[in-house]
Order: sequence, then structure tokens, then C-alpha cells
Amino acid sequence: MSSPNQYFVLIVPACAALLGIAMIYCWSRLRDHRYLLWIASGYITTAIPMGIHSLMPTELLARWTLPLSSMYLLGVWAMAQGVALRFGGRSHAGGACLIMATTLGLLFYFSRVDDQLWLRLLILNSGLALLVALPAKTILYGHAPTLPLRTLLRASYLIVLIYAFIRVAILATVIPHDGQLELTRSGFWLLMLATNMFISIWLALAILTSTAMSIVQTLDHERSRDPLTRLLNRRAFFEQVKKRLELYGHNGWAVLTCDLDHFKSLNDTWGHAAGDRALREFGALLARTVRQDDLAARFGGEEFVMLIRSTSLHTAVLVAERLRSSVMNLPIAATAHTLTASFGVVQLNSNGDINQAIEQADRLLYEAKHAGRNKVIWRAS
Repeated sequence: MSSPNQYFVLIVPACAALLGIAMIYCWSRLRDHRYLLWIASGYITTAIPMGIHSLMPTELLARWTLPLSSMYLLGVWAMAQGVALRFGGRSHAGGACLIMATTLGLLFYFSRVDDQLWLRLLILNSGLALLVALPAKTILYGHAPTLPLRTLLRASYLIVLIYAFIRVAILATVIPHDGQLELTRSGFWLLMLATNMFISIWLALAILTSTAMSIVQTLDHERSRDPLTRLLNRRAFFEQVKKRLELYGHNGWAVLTCDLDHFKSLNDTWGHAAGDRALREFGALLARTVRQDDLAARFGGEEFVMLIRSTSLHTAVLVAERLRSSVMNLPIAATAHTLTASFGVVQLNSNGDINQAIEQADRLLYEAKHAGRNKVIWRAS
């Protein structure tokens, strides 16, 4: 007969299932976050056998060992796989299949051939610990430069990993080996459930918080980008310039303004689709050119602005000349149009104002236009 304690401990698998359902809902709204579906399936798949075990008498455990253990193994692997995917890791399906097959084979022997409850517990928890450890290298040492809260997520995974092996150590050294353990009524079971609940909630909160911050980061990124070229827009450009100049000072920078030549003629002759293609190709060229501290933005229409690290005006002019030469090789599909661009280049001095530098570079740009286009004109600010 089940005791009130056994019904009380159903709170733990119920919480795990609810966390899984919450993640499925989040995934349904954010289909590109596939790792949420993996983690959700892990929570739900482990909640089912945990709930069944909480109500099952010890004498029935051997009969149900294989199906319930399979669910534990699949659920834990799904959670580990989901966290690995969050860090951009690859699938570890081969290693997981080997661990699960070996674990289930041993469990079959010690449940159907030689009934040993303690050994089954030790084998199952060892298999679970190995599945948790499978993506450890990816999660703990993998490079995830754009992942918000990656330190918290790594720490949370490390807690889960350590707990999995501590549980094996406790089973190997503390739990009685005489086969008389009343598993589902034992203090070990209650302690394991309480610890599982705490860690599951902690990990879920870390994952959901990280996901929420990723969404905010994505929205901020979208707000800062020109939708056609994916370069910075005007507002974001000035925000980033302010940060760069505050961090590095005004020396060692150059401003380049660029404008595609005869762009109206391209639109009128070949259509706006060709014009959009030209803008995208040119934007991609600028994105390939900029280095880590450089900035490139589309200010509107066919006008672009760059801020580049440059110790001399000569260096900045060389960058502009390379761009000018590269523009002519950009493919404009289904047209015979050769794309060219004009540039104005200004070296920013220690007292320079970015707005004045852009205005001066614009004037030089229009000088290049009046001088026949497809030219670079420069001057120190």
C-alpha cells in the first residue's frame, strides 16, 4: 500500500514535467531554438519513470527495470544533448548508443538472471553519469562568443555533472549491498528526489534566462541593423562610434564615406531587384573588409560610412582604393551593369568631431563624383 510520503514525492516528477512543458511552449514560439525541445523531452522523459518508481513497491522493480531505465537513459541524454546544442556542439549519438546499450545489457542480467537491486542502481546511475559527461568537452571548453550567460550555464552543467558522479560514489560506498534496500521508501530515494528537484529547477531557470537574453540580444541586433545589407544603421553606428572613441581615444581612426555611382540609372534600367542586389553585394563587401574594431554602416539609399582603425591617412586611402577596385568585380545578376563607387576619406585627429569628419568626408565624396566618379579623394581633418 502506498504511503502519503510516496504521493508527496510525486511533486518532484510533476515539477520536472511542468518544466518540460514550459520549454515546449517556449520552443513553439521560438522554433529556431531547437535545443529547448531536446531539454524539454529530457525533463518529461525522466519525469515519467521517476513518478512510477515513487509509487512502485520494491518487489516489482526488477520486472520494470528495462523500460523504466531506458526512459531515464534517453531523458538524461536528451538533456545533455540539448545543453550541448546550446553551446553549438555536435551530436554524440554514437557514444550515447554505446553507453545505453551496455547499461541496458547489464541491467537485463542483474534483473532477469541474477536479481541484484544494489548493482542495478549502481549500473544505471553510472550510465546516467557517463551520458551527462559525454558532451563535457563541448560545454566546458567550447567557444560560444555570442551566448548570453554562458558562464552560468557552464557552472549549472558542471553542478549536474558533479552530482551525477557523487550519486554513483554514494551508491558504491554508503548504500547497503545486502539486497534488503526498500528503494522507494528509503532516505536515499527522498534525498535524491529533493536534490533532483533543486538541480532541475536551477538548470531550467539558467536555460530559460539565457534564452530570454538571447531573444533580447537578437531584437537589439535587429534594431541596430539595416534590413537589406545587415550593416549597422545610422543610429547604431553613432552609438558604436561613441564607445570606440571613449575606449581607444580619437587618434588612429579614419572615416570613409562611399556612394555607389549611377545607382538611379541601375534602378531605372534593370529594376529595383537589381538595385537591391547591388546594395547587398556592396554591404557584404564592406562586412568582409572591416576588422574587429572597425565599423561599417548604411546611412540610407546608396550611401555608406566606415570608421576604421588607421595609423595614417595613407593606410586609410589604401583601404578605400582596394574597396573601389573590388566594387567593379561585384556580380549584379541578369545585368550588364558594371558597379563603381566613389569615396571620401578623412583622418580623424585627437580633437576631431565624428560628425564634422563625416561632413568633410561627404564633401570629398562629392568632389570625387564631380571629378568623374569611381575615385577616392582624401584629406586630413
